[in-house]
Amino acid sequence: MDKTVVIQKMLTMLSETQEKELTCDEVFAALDQFAELAARGEDVSKLMPLIQHHLNMCGDCMEEYQTLHKIVMNPA
Repeated sequence: MDKTVVIQKMLTMLSETQEKELTCDEVFAALDQFAELAARGEDVSKLMPLIQHHLNMCGDCMEEYQTLHKIVMNPA
């Protein structure tokens, strides 16, 4: 990745840091509930803003959420 892009991404993440941040473990513990609410059409960004914020900032957790969301939306 281009050094300029990496620096810009880091600056963006720093500027969006909040006073209360969740860890990946905390987000993972609530991810199933978050996915269920999203699947029902609930406004998860208002219901669980700290989780939404973390997902916006953390690519690994976002990837986990997207996988879980697909499963919830298309149960076997």
